[in-house]
Order: sequence, then structure tokens, then C-alpha cells
Amino acid sequence: MAYQSVPAPTSAEIRGWCDRSQIPGDRPELSATAALLIASGFLTPTGRAVVVRRVSSGLPLPTLPSGFGELRRLQRAIVQAENQTANPMMPGVVSAVMRNRVNGLHRKREEARKTVVGAKGVFAGSTRAIRREQRENIYLEIDERERLFGGLLYTPTPNVATNRSMRQAGGAAVGKIVGLVGQVASRSGNTQAEQWADELLGSPQAEAATPGTASFLDGYETVLFLAGHFYDRIVNNPAWRSDHFELQRTQVNLHAELAEISSDVIALRAVRIDLDRAKRRGGFDKEFAQQIDKREEALRPVWSELIDRVQALGGVAHVVESAAIELQILDEYNRAATIDDRIDALISRSGDREVSVDNSKRLTEQVRSGEENLRIYRDVLQGNISRLSPVTSIQLPERYEPDR
Repeated sequence: MAYQSVPAPTSAEIRGWCDRSQIPGDRPELSATAALLIASGFLTPTGRAVVVRRVSSGLPLPTLPSGFGELRRLQRAIVQAENQTANPMMPGVVSAVMRNRVNGLHRKREEARKTVVGAKGVFAGSTRAIRREQRENIYLEIDERERLFGGLLYTPTPNVATNRSMRQAGGAAVGKIVGLVGQVASRSGNTQAEQWADELLGSPQAEAATPGTASFLDGYETVLFLAGHFYDRIVNNPAWRSDHFELQRTQVNLHAELAEISSDVIALRAVRIDLDRAKRRGGFDKEFAQQIDKREEALRPVWSELIDRVQALGGVAHVVESAAIELQILDEYNRAATIDDRIDALISRSGDREVSVDNSKRLTEQVRSGEENLRIYRDVLQGNISRLSPVTSIQLPERYEPDR
């Protein structure tokens, strides 16, 4: 999907989207690189630095033919199927089919895990090559790859929360389940079986996402998707890779920025989960509840700062896309200048130089205007970049351990 000068959302708009866990518009799934950088937020700082270093150096990282969005849907299908299988009211015949289905999904996930963790042809295999990559700090250890795969299971994917996950995970077994549920219903005369079918497979009403929107499980996933979305729009734009923004590219490492945003969002979410759990368990104590409330209040500036950093990424994407349009115009001017040169060569033979002079002046003025616009874009981009990667790193509050 091509984006042309899409206005950058404000921080208030992003906050609203996160509150609703919905982003307006049809959004493409994240690229493999964006998904890997977001998943690196689950790694240790050392492992995350290796992933960023490999991306920055153009070195390969594990990929899946079906994409990491499909891996997320597979994980979602497993969770849904396991929850349904655990239902003690489910008829035995349906439960047996569901268990077989869950086993099949687990096998597919294990194949994906082996692809990511084994990463044949991606990381060094021999002892000597491994030591070399370790010296160069580009070798991702096995335990870090396991964490990376765990993070990829939660790749921010639009509309994955709908009940379509079971349907998309495979059709043959789904058909068998429908038939078996129908048999149970006909024998028992109980409409409960049809309700189980809706829960297992998703009714037509439940499986349709809101048209023109991308929905997510929570605000944390929403802001992570936005960060990856803006990242993709920037790095995939030829203007960003052009000589015009060479200086800006040296001033910010977008790969590291996305990985650090992900790390901070994941850490923030973990703290909030701990606080919510602690409040549920000990909220009956007024003093204890007040202490939890103070902790939650301390987290609000952290969330605001993360939103602002993601908004700055959106600003960079908007400027780069606007500059790309300007570069296209300049490219057309340059082509026209080449044609004019050839025309001038022909006209000069007859002694008529007036047309060539007029054309040269016109093109010169247009090119100067285009270059001035690019200078403006560079200045605006400089302001957006200055809002990324704050000088002082975000210090999250200490984790509260409710079991202490």
C-alpha cells in the first residue's frame, strides 16, 4: 500500500487510538524487519543490541515464508482452541476433535520455532564462525533466539482479536468440528451445541472487524503497531535513502529507536500488570491501595513520553513522504533538462538560441524552488529527529512484586 504525504497524527490522536485500541484506515501488516525489531523488546539489552546491529549492517535475520503476522494468528488460534478444549461442558466427541486440532496447531508452531531458533544459513554454524560473530557482536545466542520467537508470537497484527483466527488456521478440521457439533445437536436437541460452534469457529457477526479500522487487543499493542508502521513507511521510502537526507540518517538509528520503544512499552505493560494484580489481591487495605495508586500515577508521564516518541516517528514519515514527492518533481525537471540540452544542440545549429535560454531559466528556477522545499523538509525533519531517543533514557518505576 503506497502512502503519499499522509498527515502525521497528533499525540492526542494517537492517545485516543490507544484508548480505543483502534486505528482508522486499512493498515498493512508490519514488515518482517519491523516485527523482529519489536520482538527484540523481549530480549536482554545485549541481545537487543545484536538484533539492531544486524539490521543496521544489512545482515540477515530469521524469517518465515508465511510472515510473522500469520504466526501471531496461529498463536491466537492455539489460545482460543485450548480455552475451548478446557470447557468441561463440551461434548466428548467435539473435545476429541479439538484436541487433535490443538496438537496440529502446536506442530505448526514448533516448525516455526525451529525455523527461527535454528536459523540455518542466518547465523554462524561452525565453532570458528560463531567465535568470529561473537567477537563482532553480531551473534545472537540460542536462548536469545528463543526469547525472540516468544516475542514474535505477539507481533502487533491488525484485527487478530476477531474470531477469524480459528478459521484461518485451517479449513479441513474446522469442517469436521462443524459436522460433529451438528450431530451432537441433532441427538440432544440442545441448541447449546450451536453456541459452541459459534464460540469455536466464530459467528459471521463476531468475525467481521469494523470496516475501515485496524483493531488491536490493547493500547500497548496499538502503540507498538503504530511505531512499526511509521518505521516501515520511513525506511521503505527512497527519499529517506537519498543523498538529500544523508546527514539525518547519521543522526538517528531508526532500527534502534523502534527496538527501544518496544522495550519500554513491554516493560511498562509488565509493571502495569503487576500493579493491577497487586491491587486485586490487596486492594482491601486502604493504605496499600493508595500506594498502588501513587505508583500508577508515576507511570502516566512515561506513557505520554512514549506516545510523543511514536508521534515524532509519524512526523518523520510524513516529511519523508512529502520530500519524496518533491524529489519526483525534481527528477522530472532533470529529465526535461536533458531533453532541452538535446533540443538546444539542434537549435544552435540554426543560430536560434532564444528558446534554449528561456528553457534554461525556467528549469533553473523550478529546480531552485524544489531544492528550497527540500531544505525546508530537512529543517522540519531535524526537529522531529530531535524528539526521538531522549538524551536521558526512560527510567521505569521499580517493579512491584505482589507476592512479597
